Amino acid sequence: MHTQESYAAAGRAEMAIVGGLAGVSVWALIEKAHEVVSHPLAYLVLTGFVSGFFAVLLGLSGPHRIGRAALPALGLSAVAAALLTWCGLRFDTLEAFAAAQHPIVAWALFLMIGTPFVGATLRDRHSLRDYGHLFDVSWGILVRYSAAWLFVALIWAVVFLSDALLQIVGLTLIADLLDVEGAAFVVSGVGLGLGLSVVHELRDYISPFLIMRLLRLLVPVILGVVLIFVGATILQAPGEMFGNLSQATTLLGVAVGMITLISVALDRSDLDAVQNVWMRAATAALALLLPVLTGLAAFALWVRVGQYGWTPARLATACMVLVVGTHAVCYATSVLLRGDWMGRIRQANIKIAVGMLILLALWQTPVLQAERISTQSQTARILSGAVAPEDAALWEMHTEWGHAGRAGLAALSADFATDNPAWQEAIAAVQNPEEHLDIARQLHGRARLEPAERLAQLMTMLPAGEGIDAQAFRNMPLYRLQDWVDICERAQDPGCVLVFGDFVPSQKERMGFVFLPLNARQVDVFSVREFGEMLFIGAKTIGSDGDQVTVAQLRDILAGDYEVAPSSHRSLWIGAMELVPDL
Repeated sequence: MHTQESYAAAGRAEMAIVGGLAGVSVWALIEKAHEVVSHPLAYLVLTGFVSGFFAVLLGLSGPHRIGRAALPALGLSAVAAALLTWCGLRFDTLEAFAAAQHPIVAWALFLMIGTPFVGATLRDRHSLRDYGHLFDVSWGILVRYSAAWLFVALIWAVVFLSDALLQIVGLTLIADLLDVEGAAFVVSGVGLGLGLSVVHELRDYISPFLIMRLLRLLVPVILGVVLIFVGATILQAPGEMFGNLSQATTLLGVAVGMITLISVALDRSDLDAVQNVWMRAATAALALLLPVLTGLAAFALWVRVGQYGWTPARLATACMVLVVGTHAVCYATSVLLRGDWMGRIRQANIKIAVGMLILLALWQTPVLQAERISTQSQTARILSGAVAPEDAALWEMHTEWGHAGRAGLAALSADFATDNPAWQEAIAAVQNPEEHLDIARQLHGRARLEPAERLAQLMTMLPAGEGIDAQAFRNMPLYRLQDWVDICERAQDPGCVLVFGDFVPSQKERMGFVFLPLNARQVDVFSVREFGEMLFIGAKTIGSDGDQVTVAQLRDILAGDYEVAPSSHRSLWIGAMELVPDL
């Protein structure tokens, strides 16, 4: 007994250390790596490899010792990082790469789907064809991670409550420890590693069995909802209902839920699958209805592409339709063939998962380069006269679709637009917005207007009496605009603050800082500068001595306790802390 307890304690310590290293690594990648690794692609390789390695390693550890799990984690994360970097070659900057979003999603999905396969090889290579083993590995990783993250949340609840308790008597020990750079990441990492270890030790009590049994109860519920939906669809005109990409996404989301429930109901083998005849019938009915929802989603996408052409988002939806459609055909065919239909579905799941890995890899290579395909589609629409300048995806081509989008725009400018003044002016406006401000603002897209107006409402302006138009925020990438709106809506007192100052007296454009409270302590600070009526966002800013702005200091700013004063140049001073605009 003593030996068993010692072994468990050693395993927990090992996982806690690995989790702590993962936390430190993530903090270093976010806060420090860009200062050491200046080349964007090198930074992308490092970030993709390190974060992927720890994610896979922690997922495999528990059932396997760290040393044994390290090699497959290294292999999978290296392949994923190489694909991510290959995809990064399409863009000029890391910000443009992050704004695209789909490469990061593809990278994460590649790791998520690939991890059970590399985990299965730790038993033997023949396990790759053993559906039962792959099923157990996949659900085991999901349950361990879910329970471990719940444990991390509980740790932080205890930390914050303990801090609040000690502060009643004037002690700030915990707050001071958390102010140490990277401390929060270490705490989360250690908690995650420790949680993963304990969950594995209690695998007889915390297992996928309970979750799958609960999910099975949803099979007849979802079946009833889908039957009602299909019945209502028959009574309506599909063209009026399913011509919207968001509706296609909703249909695909429901279809993915149906696939999950069917797989859960079939479990790892016939002996473990649902035994009740009515539940088996309901599962089979879901499989037969799956092609209906997939077909409606494909129709909605087809209508949208016919109206507006291809974009990266629509191409991603098309890939999702392909994957879900493959499931639908395999599942429905298996049921119609009767006999061992459950076994056929299980084997289809393995093959489709491998196909998804190949598709995700191709998505990150030139074979399925979404930006190039989208640019060709939109350029063809422009050349055919199917779209007016104000409705064309010119802004997206210039700012969001990387090298391919800019090359397409340059080709249009050099050939087609030379004999079309309206197009020439529109292309010039997206390439040089400060010289064609009114047209650029028109082309920038209505999608940014609502979040820009909301952000302007949420932002407190200093000095008092200063103002800013919502149009100024429309130059920001949409992902950042939405992210800032979310942060400012969540932020309590003092909220988000924009401070302008006379930092460069010789320049007429206003410069300053945006302060975004992320939580009760941490505040992100960005340099900003007006150019015409647009606001350009610079680098994240920290104090000249390396300190970060706190919520308490932000309250001091709102109280007027700051000044714009010279150092080697004029800076914003909050007490003894100096902030310098970096633009």
